[in-house]
Amino acid sequence: MNNGDMPASPMIIEGLDSCSGLTKREYFAGLAMQGMLSSSDYATSTWNTVAIEAVEVADALLKELEK
Repeated sequence: MNNGDMPASPMIIEGLDSCSGLTKREYFAGLAMQGMLSSSDYATSTWNTVAIEAVEVADALLKELEK
């Protein structure tokens, strides 16, 4: 499993082999989107544009963390 697909806040539950919740990629994208939407620079952007750019930010962070 690559780093971006790993759970952002894993919980170990006895007897279960899998974790649920947000992946690191989803979590980072959400944080990026939150910051973007709080900025007036994105006031006229479409939701789709903000979402795409937030995922790009998340991917860039994950790539940098792999170094």
